[in-house]
Amino acid sequence: MSEKTIADKMYLKTAKSLAVFNGAVHPAMMEQLPKSLINEDEGLADVVLVFALSQAELERWFPAALERLGDKGSLWVAYLKPSAPKATDLTRDSIFAWAKERGVTGVAMISMDSDWSAVRLKRL
Repeated sequence: MSEKTIADKMYLKTAKSLAVFNGAVHPAMMEQLPKSLINEDEGLADVVLVFALSQAELERWFPAALERLGDKGSLWVAYLKPSAPKATDLTRDSIFAWAKERGVTGVAMISMDSDWSAVRLKRL
């Protein structure tokens, strides 16, 4: 049985566009995302992905990411796992709690690779 790709895990099969914020922190993951979906314009996207190394980075990128999110879209927040070599102050629970105060709720979680996880959020 083959392992799922990151596009499969993020349900990108039906997406028409993907906006990525702070992708430079994980170039290897950016290489795995379908280039044909990445939308670098300012318009709405079906799927928005934010890479955050810390709570401060989440706070920095989140408003712009939420602005790009279509009404029925998915907002993914990628963060370092507690077992990653680099320290972070983000966890699934802290992201879910913080996001809920901003009108979105956590609905899923995936492992992106050995060091990164991501949570999927949707509008309340």
